Amino acid sequence: MKILLMALALFSTSTFAATWTHWVHLKAKDNKTRTQIANYIHIDQVIDDSVYAVVNEHDLKELQKNLGTILVEHHPYKEILPTADNAEFEFPRGDEKFHTYQEIVTEIKNLTRKYPNLTEELTIGNSLEGRSLIGIKISGASNPDGKYFIPGIAFLGAHHAREHLSVEVPIMLASYLLENYSKDPRIKTLIDTRVIYIVPMVNPDGAMYDIKGKKYKSWRKNRAANRNGSSGVDLNRNYSFGWGTGGSSTNPRSDVYMGPKPFSEPESLSVKQFVESNPNIRILLSYHTFSELILYPWGGKSDGVGGKDQKVFENMAQTMSKWNRYKPMQASGLYIASGDTCDWAYGSQNIFCFTFELSPKSMWSGGFYPGAKVIDKTFNANINPALYLIEKAGNPYGVLNN
Repeated sequence: MKILLMALALFSTSTFAATWTHWVHLKAKDNKTRTQIANYIHIDQVIDDSVYAVVNEHDLKELQKNLGTILVEHHPYKEILPTADNAEFEFPRGDEKFHTYQEIVTEIKNLTRKYPNLTEELTIGNSLEGRSLIGIKISGASNPDGKYFIPGIAFLGAHHAREHLSVEVPIMLASYLLENYSKDPRIKTLIDTRVIYIVPMVNPDGAMYDIKGKKYKSWRKNRAANRNGSSGVDLNRNYSFGWGTGGSSTNPRSDVYMGPKPFSEPESLSVKQFVESNPNIRILLSYHTFSELILYPWGGKSDGVGGKDQKVFENMAQTMSKWNRYKPMQASGLYIASGDTCDWAYGSQNIFCFTFELSPKSMWSGGFYPGAKVIDKTFNANINPALYLIEKAGNPYGVLNN
């Protein structure tokens, strides 16, 4: 009852839009049961033998139909429509510190103008609605005519629309690195010996739809027009490695809809093409929210990657957890989820890839909408892990010699 009251308090103060969402509580005593649930919904929170999530009407019906025996309780929350269909893309009052898409564009352009010798504006592709997938390349390394192999690292944010904090950490990282280049010898060395790629908003259409009319909608997917009249594909289930092998849905109305085929979406396809065109990328970090976890492959199967690589993943995750206090673990330890970024990056491109599930730790602390107060604290907790990964991009296997 205490948990229920906390959930009611949390979601009664949040403002959504469009139709209805539902708070659900299911019993899941083990990974196998959690994986069953993950075939229908995205799991927002795991506490002991219980799973909690906020789902749309379709997904609630699927749970009732297929997993009714473990569905403990569910409660509806009426969403509020925007005041106008063409309402501005701005954050609700109090959350203005979060960056809109246009503010990300402006910030990147400002950084490239201010630090022209260290930066280059990137456009890795375009979203379904035609927004540029903008990013920034940071490097002070001299490489005339591309003669030298300079190790690279990529930081990606906002595969999922409602995870706005995952935009803030990478764009703040870009500013932090550049502002401290002339002040911090370590950062200068890293920038002078690496190529750092940062794309803060992989899913700009979904992210802006989620705040349209200054009302949060708990929107997760992109804005694809599906065959049955529904909208959206889960970009983090749309990568090719292990696509469709569990923890995703073939139903377009599902929040974990994997799309009609791998890389069906321009956003995930753009990431693929960008990574493939930059073979110097040795490490990739994909920011998500929430739960305070450091995840590594595999996500789509229970087996570990094995061998030296398994030790590299474990060593690096455990080291980074000492700084941000997040829990390090193999992604499938929570539940099977196939077609995600990191399984593809490692399985297809041999890139050491991590997923950070940023703050807060639980849905009771704000979930996907924790407020602007968490931005600085979350970024500060993740500076050292980011610098560590930039450093280790030179030779990830070097961590085994420590």
